[in-house]
Amino acid sequence: MNGNPNRVKGTELSMARWGNIYIAATAVDLPPAVPVAEAVADGRYPSKLAERTKQRTVAVAPEGEPPAAFAARAATAALAAAGYGFDEVGLLVHTSVLDPSPRMSNPVMWLEREIGPGGFRDVAQLMNGCDGVVNGMRWAATLLSGETEHRAALITAAESWQPKEVIDRWTVDPDTPFGDGGAAMVMARDNGIARVLAAVSHTQPRLEGVHRGRRVFGQGAGLPVQLSERSRAFYETSDISRDEAWKMRGDGIRVVIEKVLADAGVTRGQVARVVLPFRGRHVLEEEYFPYLGGLRRRDVRRGTRARDRPSGRGRPDRGPALRDHVRRAALG
Repeated sequence: MNGNPNRVKGTELSMARWGNIYIAATAVDLPPAVPVAEAVADGRYPSKLAERTKQRTVAVAPEGEPPAAFAARAATAALAAAGYGFDEVGLLVHTSVLDPSPRMSNPVMWLEREIGPGGFRDVAQLMNGCDGVVNGMRWAATLLSGETEHRAALITAAESWQPKEVIDRWTVDPDTPFGDGGAAMVMARDNGIARVLAAVSHTQPRLEGVHRGRRVFGQGAGLPVQLSERSRAFYETSDISRDEAWKMRGDGIRVVIEKVLADAGVTRGQVARVVLPFRGRHVLEEEYFPYLGGLRRRDVRRGTRARDRPSGRGRPDRGPALRDHVRRAALG
C-alpha cells in the first residue's frame, strides 16, 4: 500500500479506521462437548472425516432447547462483565444460519425479551452466513461513532444443528462437524478489553450457488441440508470451474488481509496473534496458511480448539468468543 492508508481520493480521512471503539466484554454459553472418538465409535462420524479435520470434541445441545437461549445467557453474562445495563444498549444484532423459529415470527425480539426490557434501540437478525458477526461489528462501530444517546451495542450468535432429519451435524460438510452454542459481544466507545481498529468484509456473489445448489427456491426447499450435494450440483451447471472458485476464494482471503491491515494502520510484523475459523485442520492448511505469510510463523490459534473447553452457562470469555459462531460458509 502506498501513501497514508487512511486517505481516500477526494476526502481528508476515511472512516476505515475507527476512533475509540472497543470490545467491552465477550461471553459464551456452550452445551456439553461430545468427544469425536465417541461419535466415531458409535458410527455417527466417519473415521476418515475425523482423521481429516483433527477435531477433538463437538458441543451438542439438548434436543428442544432453542439456540437463542444460548445467546440470551451469553448476552446476560457479557453485559454483566462489561458493566452495562441493557437500557444502555442502542443496537442488538443477532446472527444465525439455521434458525428454527416459526416462519413470520421475530426471533431476535424473543431474544431481546429474554435479555431485558424493550426500549429505543435498533434490533436486527442477520442470516448471511459467517459474515454476520463482522457485519454486526461494523454496524455497531458506525452507530457508536455517530450517536451519543447509547453507550453500547450487543452482538450475539447462536446455532443448534438439529434435528438430524433437517441437518446431520457430522456429515453435512466433510470439512467440519458442526457444534452448538451461543456467544455474545458488547461493543462500546468508552473503554474495554480490546480496541477495535478495523473490520473488513469482501463479497463474491458469483459463488453463492456453492451452498444453494440448483436454482430452486420455496418453503422447505433444500432439506435435508447436504452441502456436498449442493456444491456438486452448482459446478455441474455453472460456468465457474472448481479451480476458478478456489482461486476466487484465495483472492478473497488475500485482499481481506491486506485491506484490514491497511485500514488499521498495522503491518504484518506488528501482529502478535492470529485467530482462525473453526474449519478442519486440512482446510486451514490449504485455504488460509498460504495467505498468512510471516503471520504463520507467529502464534496462530484456531477457533476449533475452543470446543475442547468444558461446557459453561453464560461464562465470560476474555478471548474472541464469537470465533465459534456458526458453521462458516466456505465463501463467507
